Amino acid sequence: MISEEGELALVQATFEGFSEVARFSALNGKTWNHPVLVGDVLLVRNGEEMAAFNVGSSRSPQR
Repeated sequence: MISEEGELALVQATFEGFSEVARFSALNGKTWNHPVLVGDVLLVRNGEEMAAFNVGSSRSPQR
């Protein structure tokens, strides 16, 4: 989840509700755009800047 102020929050969602796992400031300024997950990369942006975060496991999957 991303707040209007640019704070990014990782939450665990269940049928009973959700609990926050982590939170940090990802962008500065008003942020109305939805975050996008492409593979292991989380992309967030606002009207002036963009950030990309690798949210994948530190271990590579076996193929």
